[in-house]
Amino acid sequence: MNGWLDVGALLKVLVFGIVAGAGLPALFAVGVRSQAVGAGTIDGQHLAGDRRPLLTAAAYLCFALVAVAIAAGVLFVARDFIGHHTGWYVLGAEPS
Repeated sequence: MNGWLDVGALLKVLVFGIVAGAGLPALFAVGVRSQAVGAGTIDGQHLAGDRRPLLTAAAYLCFALVAVAIAAGVLFVARDFIGHHTGWYVLGAEPS
């Protein structure tokens, strides 16, 4: 670390940006594709006999992980506001 650049913090922000910026949309896309294949729909053609419930469950798991990540991000950003108005100091918020 020199006087104006904290390399450790820069790497943390870079890794988190890649995970959140590319990983969550990719996970959502995997969920959409898994749901389509699990329902027996491939390339717009509905194949009723080819249902795969395990892939449908995997799709819902992908969607749930994306929803949890979004909710955690919103709560993290609003943690001081939530703590100030409710008295519940969560996710590292400190009483002021």
